[in-house]
Amino acid sequence: MFSRPKKNQQVIVDRQILHLHQAMADKCLENPALFDEVLDNLERKHELNFIRYGSYLLWHAILETRDDPETFKNLLLATDSRTNALRRKTIFSGVLNEAEREAVLATYIASELA
Repeated sequence: MFSRPKKNQQVIVDRQILHLHQAMADKCLENPALFDEVLDNLERKHELNFIRYGSYLLWHAILETRDDPETFKNLLLATDSRTNALRRKTIFSGVLNEAEREAVLATYIASELA
């Protein structure tokens, strides 16, 4: 087995996380009640100091756009380094069940092999 340089590994992880967030965004937009759980996750992570205040504010700014799905998805799925880092400490935990998560990752893997 060969090893990938660390930067390549991080790019792959960021792509996987992006695909997961696309699915989580779609699911939340289809079922807006899920945003309550996401907001609870944000508050809990902030209270436990799992995320910094800047990330807390950025997550809030993204969530405030949820009534405009296009803007919400554009902000959540931006591919800049700051948003990539933000998604690595996601507040969308629990939105996808394990079967949904596995299906998204399988789709991602298939798209990389095509």
